[in-house]
Amino acid sequence: MIKQIIKILGLLLLFSCNTIDYNPKYKDFENSWERENLIGKVKTFEKYKANVSDFKTGEADNPVIEFKKEFTELGNISYQEYFDNFGKLEQYIKNEYNEKGHRVKSISENFLMPSKSIETIKYNAKGKQISVNIILNDTLTFNAKFEYNNDGYLINQTEIQDQDTTNNIITYIFNESGNITLKKQIQNCKYGIYEYINTFKYDNENNLLESQSKSNDFGSTKVIYSYDNKNRIEKITQYQNDEIEKETLFDKFYNQILVRFYDSVTLDKEMKYKYSFDNKGNWIERKIYMKEHFGKDKNWKPVYIETRKIEYYE
Repeated sequence: MIKQIIKILGLLLLFSCNTIDYNPKYKDFENSWERENLIGKVKTFEKYKANVSDFKTGEADNPVIEFKKEFTELGNISYQEYFDNFGKLEQYIKNEYNEKGHRVKSISENFLMPSKSIETIKYNAKGKQISVNIILNDTLTFNAKFEYNNDGYLINQTEIQDQDTTNNIITYIFNESGNITLKKQIQNCKYGIYEYINTFKYDNENNLLESQSKSNDFGSTKVIYSYDNKNRIEKITQYQNDEIEKETLFDKFYNQILVRFYDSVTLDKEMKYKYSFDNKGNWIERKIYMKEHFGKDKNWKPVYIETRKIEYYE
């Protein structure tokens, strides 16, 4: 009896040690791990996709690599490769960083449309980006400069591309908690002057509840965020000109588990995601199913399987 109790306690302890308490970040990312929603010190990861060839059995084709990413020990992406639908290399990007972990140079080569570009970035003493220039095939094609106020918010952005200059002046309004409630951007370019207004609403925990963008050219977009009791996003609803377009539901690790697509406010189709995880909490396989609402057959069908190979520094 005592041995059985010890065995049960041991299993409970093992289970508790493997329980992952992870709170995703949605802004103010400190590194690419947080931006990519990766748990732990990831060294490399590769993503593969296999299309389902038989809807009835769920049998899939051989997986084809989509991309590969390598990270520094500080969590910044050092190298990336992207592949076409047949697994052929289309593009690579190599990044360089300074001693503070800021990206200062990116070299990219595209093999689909043969070209090579070099992006160079400079920062001020506070770590804010103050200039960017891009050389494409040995010719300077893009140059931008950035100015900030005393609180570190961007207030002026000037871009020069193909000898055309675009100037953006940005102003803000804040609430008592220091959150931005309104951001207005006036853009002056050769085509005219354009105004873009973004508004934001928050709850008592300073979680973003709603963001809305308006412009004379593109109409309005709105995004509504819902949270669980640990302030983790569980649903995002997107609107275009006050008509619902998309709903996305998430698990506690900020992995999407259900996506609903709407057409003229009518539910058009749904995508469902089922995951398998490694012991860090990162997904290594997800199966995607689709249900179409505009046809006669409204059953869930497997459409493709995605897998990830993850290597850690630890």
